[in-house]
Amino acid sequence: MSTISSQVSTAASLSGTSSITPVSNDTSELQAKAGWLKKRLEIAIDNVGQKRTRNQRRASFIKILMITFSSVATILLGLQMSGFEPIFGNIAFVLTSTVTFLTAIEPFFNYRALWVEHEQAKWKFYRLKDELDFYLEGTKPENMSQDKLEDLHQRYQDIWNRLSSSWIDHRQSNRFSI
Repeated sequence: MSTISSQVSTAASLSGTSSITPVSNDTSELQAKAGWLKKRLEIAIDNVGQKRTRNQRRASFIKILMITFSSVATILLGLQMSGFEPIFGNIAFVLTSTVTFLTAIEPFFNYRALWVEHEQAKWKFYRLKDELDFYLEGTKPENMSQDKLEDLHQRYQDIWNRLSSSWIDHRQSNRFSI
């Protein structure tokens, strides 16, 4: 049950009567909930954006290393310089072994898939934030709907749940089997 405060009505004071009209604090509670949700969306967008960027960098770094090491190994094996063939061969062997290692661990960490999942979540958070902003801009505080805010909050929770479930699925499906 919400607390009810009393306030002198403007119309009553103008008419000279002293009637008191009760006003609900529901409006301020709804505004507080909307403000909380907006702040949480901003934090989520920042958090997911940072994780997206980190996963993007890691995925790109591993891919660039694999391409670079493969290319250098191929070049070293193709060089025909007398006296250096064994050295070039050994370096190429180390590089190709490293590529094999990176190829094996890449699916385990699956940075690319996590990058895509975080990109989608960020997009959904932005979309939800835009919808909340549009609703707040077009609605007077006294006309705000508890149901609408609860729906937006549930969608916020659903985005997090989907992202968490996706992460867990990636972790469970990408285990090394010995």
